[in-house]
Amino acid sequence: MNSGRTFVVILGLIAGLLILGQLVLGQLILSGRVNLIKAHQHSGYTAVMISLVYIILSLRVLTKKN
Repeated sequence: MNSGRTFVVILGLIAGLLILGQLVLGQLILSGRVNLIKAHQHSGYTAVMISLVYIILSLRVLTKKN
């Protein structure tokens, strides 16, 4: 696996962890921890950005000719 694909795999893992973190924060907020709303909002922005970069890079790797 070349370094570009390794980077995309690591980025995908980070994106997945951020999405799981969003789920956990959302559940904590729904259970009454309203003090986490701002953390949920800011980490949500990060999760969306990392996920979009991951999708774009994954598509580039998949369509790249060997």
